[in-house]
Amino acid sequence: MSIWDKMIGKAGSGNELPKQIRLTKENLAWWPNFQSRFDKGLIRFDSTGRLRYKHGAPVGDLVLVKVKKDGTGVYKESAVEWFDPDSPMATSFMWP
Repeated sequence: MSIWDKMIGKAGSGNELPKQIRLTKENLAWWPNFQSRFDKGLIRFDSTGRLRYKHGAPVGDLVLVKVKKDGTGVYKESAVEWFDPDSPMATSFMWP
């Protein structure tokens, strides 16, 4: 059984894939790349439960970009809320 079958099923199986996913403590383990970054200390949760990079920018929501032939989704991180580590926003960022 694949991750998708366990989590939400496959497209066309009655369960539609979500268009957008926000990473939380509960679903981080389903995303090995992000779990690895978390384990290495490159990202962490703030006091509100939002996953952030070390310089404060939030980890973007995962956006569905395509559905494979087998019905599993391919997600990419959104950069809508991203800011550069050297930006004024990063230097003035206060962790919640």
